[in-house]
Amino acid sequence: MSERDRMSIRDDGLFVCPQCRDRLTKQPDNYLCSDCKREYPIIFGIADFRIRSDPYLSLQEERAKAKRLATEIEQSFSAMLDYYYEITDDVPPVLATRYKAYHYNGPKQARQSLARLGVASDDVILDVGCGTGGALIAAAENCSHIYGMDIALRWLVICQQRLKEQGITATLVCADIEASPFPDEYFSKITATDLLENVYSVDKTLVALGRLLKADGKLWLAGSNKFCLGPHPSTRLWAIGYFPGKLRSRLVKRLRGVDSLRFINLISPGRIIRYAKRIGLYTHTLSPRMVALDEDGHYPAIDRLLIKTYVVVARLPLLRQLLIWVGPAFEMILRKSPYPMESKGVDQA
Repeated sequence: MSERDRMSIRDDGLFVCPQCRDRLTKQPDNYLCSDCKREYPIIFGIADFRIRSDPYLSLQEERAKAKRLATEIEQSFSAMLDYYYEITDDVPPVLATRYKAYHYNGPKQARQSLARLGVASDDVILDVGCGTGGALIAAAENCSHIYGMDIALRWLVICQQRLKEQGITATLVCADIEASPFPDEYFSKITATDLLENVYSVDKTLVALGRLLKADGKLWLAGSNKFCLGPHPSTRLWAIGYFPGKLRSRLVKRLRGVDSLRFINLISPGRIIRYAKRIGLYTHTLSPRMVALDEDGHYPAIDRLLIKTYVVVARLPLLRQLLIWVGPAFEMILRKSPYPMESKGVDQA
């Protein structure tokens, strides 16, 4: 087994079949379920447990794109990230610049988020929708039991290279959160940044996240707010979440060249809180998304100015409360109750 394989797969006896939940057996090139006989390939050292792909690409197309990233260019994180956006036709260059800055800023942002979550050395932590691994890099500073999961193999290939350059060991798996390869109640802490916008079902994803958490475990969530009055973080269009679906699609396509929201769930903190409570996840903290910028200046100057202005406004008590509901983004910590019908109030941190 290659060094890359050893980096990515450390828990051969841990995984369960996403389809039937039976234990899986590790083979040289795949995982095999002895019950339903389904095989899950290991691709570039990453176990691929997907039964379906993400909405953007078929499984075949997605694996082909991951192969291009892994074989056609220099194996460095920065080169792979640049190449990703070169071969991704539906991301205009102006948005690609912002998206790349977001990835570079990931570890800095995640350190602040994990501090609020209170990650300890004995935690078993999972980052769902881990992307290029910003939260995994931050978590490795305080914790050794680190797992990253994403439905997109293409992102995990880039993440794997980034972790290698940082000297960080984490278990990476490619999977759909609604059909996870992890046993129930395995994780004490879970992070999910901008996940709910990109899943097939928000409600089913919340159920799946709750199932993976140990009793009294905590889930950190962050997302873009449907009811933002200002520019939407990914489209930079003002109040776009208030428009009806068809009109919103036409506007985004006309003004940005492609409807980048076509597969996006527009979510709000109130909607998440209400459903989470029904399934035993109670709101521990709720606040506007607290943003931390790295010092490398990857964001364009105007974006850095807007972000710094937002950070100042988000610290003002009255405006802070308003930003939870109409600001660009929010974050919350949900706690899994050990008691089925326990009810807790909301601490608006």
